[in-house]
Amino acid sequence: MKLSAKGRYAIRAMINIALNDTNTPKTLLEISKHQGISLSYLEQLFALLRKNNLVAGVRGPGGGYRLSADPSEITIAQIIKAINSDTTRISDHSKQDELIWERFSDKLCKYLETVTLSSLIGDNSNTIAVDESVTEQSLITEESLVKKEWDAA
Repeated sequence: MKLSAKGRYAIRAMINIALNDTNTPKTLLEISKHQGISLSYLEQLFALLRKNNLVAGVRGPGGGYRLSADPSEITIAQIIKAINSDTTRISDHSKQDELIWERFSDKLCKYLETVTLSSLIGDNSNTIAVDESVTEQSLITEESLVKKEWDAA
C-alpha cells in the first residue's frame, strides 16, 4: 500500500463529502476551493474513485458527487487502493529492506481496512482526552526519569 499525497487528497475529499449534512451532492469546484486542491487534479482522483464505486456522480443542475455507500461502509484502505489502482508494485525480494517495507505495508493495509470514514468524522472528544492524558502521563514519567538521572549525577 502506497501512502502518498494523492491518497491524502482523496481521503480529505471523501471526508468533505461525508461531512455534507445536506442531501445535495458536492461539486468538485466546492471541494477544490475548500481543500485547496486544483480542480483538474480532483477530476483525476474522482475518475478513479468513481471507477472503484466509492462515489457516484449526479448530473444536471445541482449535480456533483455523493458517496456510493454509507461512510461506515467505506474504509480508508478502499480509498487508497482505488487511488493507487493504476500503479503497479514491483518488489525486489532479494533486498531485505524492501521485504520489511512490504510486510509493514501489508500490516498498515490491514489496519486501514478497519478504519472507516465515519470513524474519522465521528465525535473524537474521548480520543482527544485520552491522548492528552497519555501525553501528560508520559511527560510526568519522563520528568521523574530525568530528575533521577540528575540526582544520581
